[in-house]
Amino acid sequence: MNGRFSSLIGHVYEGASEAVPWQAFVEALRLALDARNVIVTLHHADDEGSDIYVMARVPGDEIDWAAVEATYRAELMMDDPLRPDLMEPGQVSLVDRSTTDLKKHAIFEQIGLSQTLRMCVAEPSGIRCWVDVIRSHKHAEPLFTEADLALMHALTPHLSRALGLYAQLKRQETEKAIYESMAEHFGLGCVLLNDQGEVILVNRVAASIIEQRPGIAVNKQRLVLSDRAAQLALNDAIAAVISARWQTDASQGGNLIRVGDSHDRLVGLLVYPAPLLRYYRGGQSPCVVVHLSDLSASLEALRPSQGHSVSRIAQLFNLTRQEATLALLLAYGNTLAEAAQEMGIAEIAARNYSKKIYGKMGIAGQADLIRLTLRSIAFLR
Repeated sequence: MNGRFSSLIGHVYEGASEAVPWQAFVEALRLALDARNVIVTLHHADDEGSDIYVMARVPGDEIDWAAVEATYRAELMMDDPLRPDLMEPGQVSLVDRSTTDLKKHAIFEQIGLSQTLRMCVAEPSGIRCWVDVIRSHKHAEPLFTEADLALMHALTPHLSRALGLYAQLKRQETEKAIYESMAEHFGLGCVLLNDQGEVILVNRVAASIIEQRPGIAVNKQRLVLSDRAAQLALNDAIAAVISARWQTDASQGGNLIRVGDSHDRLVGLLVYPAPLLRYYRGGQSPCVVVHLSDLSASLEALRPSQGHSVSRIAQLFNLTRQEATLALLLAYGNTLAEAAQEMGIAEIAARNYSKKIYGKMGIAGQADLIRLTLRSIAFLR
């Protein structure tokens, strides 16, 4: 068992970070146990439809396993002693064709299935995982051996730990996606550099700014500016952050750099140290953050043409739809006259609306309106 176990254990832990989790593991396990199929089922909730399946199969297998699974759930699962909600974490069991009822026996015969070895594992947050190893009746030795069972038992605690790592990674990915969407909503680009000043990550907003702004590019893993003075300033700012990082100087602040002018597409860059993680070092660990903001771009996300923003502002501050529309236009930076023109109303009507808005919101004027409105959650997607 030791040789097979050693070859599989790496795949167990690597599987938590694979794009398709445990895809390499299921194929390696299929080969190790000379199986027809190996299926990993990730069970995330009581809703059976949320399960995720990862499968390895013998070349040339043309069986529609999704249809087989649907048939099992519809016709057999209720009476199955090894169904997901009845198995205990750490349990390893065998299902043999000869011990099944007539309906199961017929399905086993139809798909050429002889014996299944099933393992159940779980992690503290609630995700359960089943590993099914399937052999066909054409297999030279259809019965799983004691060594095969021992191998599965030995893998169980490791797969459970790896499942916990998978759950933690997925939570962090969700948090990252939420924070990224907030940064992107406000048009904030982010480029991460390592301790050599090389680009290791560009978020969607930064990529869009770089694509649309001819004076900024990423070339050979470097952030390159066409303006020589700005490039020198950027290089100095990056070097200062890296130097302070090595000296663990937490006082190093950000450096602002401007690319372009009022007649061009104006972009602001803020070079700042990345958060220092005590136990994380290496060539690809983030060292420098370069925030990018297209200062010439209009704030499209704040336009009242987005109906959901108008509705949210109205609901949040108890405004009518007309008042909410005017509030958004004023928060966008329009004057009363400009807002009235866009709304198609008289300026005196807009002024009356604004007084009602200020009264309902408990503020003194447009400056307070901009501050309060833009800091509200009404603009979030």
